[in-house]
Amino acid sequence: MNFATSVFGFFKLLIKNLVLLIFFVFSPNSYALERFELWEKLYNSTVRINVWNNHDTENAEHAWGGSGIVFNKYKDTYFILTNAHVVLDSYCLLDESYNPYCKDKFYPDSATIVVDTPFSTYEYPVSNEDFIFWKELDIAILALDFDFEESFQIMEIGEGLVHPLQQVYSAGFPIVLGNDQPYRELYADACVINSIHREEGMEQLSNYSISHGCSISGGMSGGPLVTEDGKLVGINGLRGQPDLEQSDYDNLNYAYAIHVYDLYQKVLITDSGNFDPRSKFYNFLPRLSQREHQELYDYFLNDLDAEKIRLYRMFR
Repeated sequence: MNFATSVFGFFKLLIKNLVLLIFFVFSPNSYALERFELWEKLYNSTVRINVWNNHDTENAEHAWGGSGIVFNKYKDTYFILTNAHVVLDSYCLLDESYNPYCKDKFYPDSATIVVDTPFSTYEYPVSNEDFIFWKELDIAILALDFDFEESFQIMEIGEGLVHPLQQVYSAGFPIVLGNDQPYRELYADACVINSIHREEGMEQLSNYSISHGCSISGGMSGGPLVTEDGKLVGINGLRGQPDLEQSDYDNLNYAYAIHVYDLYQKVLITDSGNFDPRSKFYNFLPRLSQREHQELYDYFLNDLDAEKIRLYRMFR
């Protein structure tokens, strides 16, 4: 083969690949760009939460890890949404079936909870005074109040009208083979919602209301479940366990999330600090558009009989 032939062959291949690339990018049937934008949203608003013993010393030891979601900012404070069991040493809502005498416990003084992302320069320590949680709902809110030199993208709240067979996406920082280091990489998965649980199912599932088929493992607790437009509808944190006494009762294929609307309901009926100007957690909850969330507004107003002043401050 002479030089002229090889050059001609090279340009022929280049033109062919260029045509394929143009078709790939501009084809109306291609979802690659949309999926990449969704990945960027997940990457920029999902955070790592690590628990260290003897942090910032030569004897530092990684004790546990989870995930979280940047879901609001008020003045200079970012608010992170995660599971209560991620930031507590013992959380009875999930443990009481094994230990009926358990008590919710903070991590000891030797442990430090820190928040960071794969792209952040710093990691941000969280003390016991920097988060709140609920005993009946596996959710915690972390308040990061620092002189930030970097910014985090806030994940928007979805309309929340989820249904079985709806396409959803999960993300988090799993402690799995190839990703078992303290500073883990973000994993994501696509799946559909399997079921929306009612009262009986939620009681068995510790008030987790959404069942889905996305891959979830240890370290992804507190990570987001989002719709195709990248808006938050659920907080992952529970995985099915095998039942050794009944071989056909296999729920390992299912994962569970808390519907984000359940958090709004808890805030309406509890003193979380969201409505108290003196609290560190004042206005931690993102306000909802009444137009987009009309059904939730009507439910809170009519069925829950919520206090109207609080309700009006929750919607715009």
